[in-house]
Amino acid sequence: MTEQELYQMTPQQLTEKMLQGLVFQYEQAMTAIEAKVFDHMNERLQKAYALLTKLSEGLHDDGGIITSQLEALYFYLGQQTLRAYTEHHVLTEILFLAEELLITWQAASTTKRPLARAAHHAGYERMAYE
Repeated sequence: MTEQELYQMTPQQLTEKMLQGLVFQYEQAMTAIEAKVFDHMNERLQKAYALLTKLSEGLHDDGGIITSQLEALYFYLGQQTLRAYTEHHVLTEILFLAEELLITWQAASTTKRPLARAAHHAGYERMAYE
């Protein structure tokens, strides 16, 4: 991916790319553990932690409950990522969580939802919502 492509992405697309990268880093860390190449595992966990930091920094305060839940999830994943250095079995759980988060993000990003109608405003009742 070029720098120009990166700058042309929407925030949603950037988040998706970072989540894809997070899943990839965890997968690579697991492969490194199986091969007993612990310096490679270390690099991958560092990259995963850096991605979590960037994802957390990208949250907006005006996101309400979703923002606070994502913040808590990123924090938990970060803590578990640090724990994975010495307790390798933790990677199975955090990889699963990262995959589920990516799948959920992709589903939410592609779903077209109709605008909610304001029932209390009669003028909105005749409008077409697509």
